[in-house]
Amino acid sequence: MKRQTLCIVIGISLSIAAVSCADRTAATKPTDAGMTAAAKGKPGPASFEFEGTIDKIDADNGSITVQHWPLSKKFRVPPECEIDVFTNANATLAQLKVNDPVVVAYSEVGKDLVANRIRRRGKAYEQEQREKMERLNDMLYPSPNQ
Repeated sequence: MKRQTLCIVIGISLSIAAVSCADRTAATKPTDAGMTAAAKGKPGPASFEFEGTIDKIDADNGSITVQHWPLSKKFRVPPECEIDVFTNANATLAQLKVNDPVVVAYSEVGKDLVANRIRRRGKAYEQEQREKMERLNDMLYPSPNQ
């Protein structure tokens, strides 16, 4: 009985790890270059996402540095960049704070990384992740009534 329980726990752990890695890999892959931003439903030509905490904010020069150990990336933040915080979907760079957890959707323009959307993580982000895991759990282990 203990061995069977151990096997089930290991199987669930491996499934969660695989889905977690697959989800992160999908988030960092380039999008289809032939599709327009409007067709994708995104607010700009974002090709990649980077998740981390804000390390530095330079509102005068319009840049932000986001760190996810061991990586750190500096993004140019143009005026048309969408900044989404919990209380305001049209926030400004000045409303972000150092150590805020964020997800930055960006594109590479030459050697520069240009932010198209900055979304602050928190309870709403964690709820979204929980819902994804629940859907995965429902797919992997459907109820006997289905």
